[in-house]
Amino acid sequence: MKPLRALAFFAAGIVVEWLWSTLLPVFGLAPRVVLILTISAASCGGSVAGQCYGFFWGLFLDVLSAHTFGAGALALTLVGYSVGNLRRQMDVSSPPSQMMVVGFVSVAYGLFVGLMGLVFERHFYGPGWYDLVLGTLYNVLVAPIFFAMTRKVLED
Repeated sequence: MKPLRALAFFAAGIVVEWLWSTLLPVFGLAPRVVLILTISAASCGGSVAGQCYGFFWGLFLDVLSAHTFGAGALALTLVGYSVGNLRRQMDVSSPPSQMMVVGFVSVAYGLFVGLMGLVFERHFYGPGWYDLVLGTLYNVLVAPIFFAMTRKVLED
């Protein structure tokens, strides 16, 4: 993959995350675009690509948040590493399997970030049950779109 294409993909992830969360929320919910893109980049490009994109997208999220700086970067790096290493054991070529992986990882990500807040800030820092359940469903519904876009960008 060419460096300019990788940089454009990274910047597009940031822009789409920011635009969707600020201008296009539905009932106060927006999908976690960079989480879905990290999962799709790791499933297409392997653990190194997933870790790199996840770490820098996580830093972007940490800069926007006032809580537990570094938790987002650590969580997305672990997501990229895990999905990248498990991509040979799981099939993410069809939308139902992509949706299942994104659903499971979204819940694990939300709980991990919440536990990081519990460890470092003495309270569970999480999106709340409303966002954890309905936000995960939103992630699941839009996942095939982002997987298709990632496949076009990373595999061409």
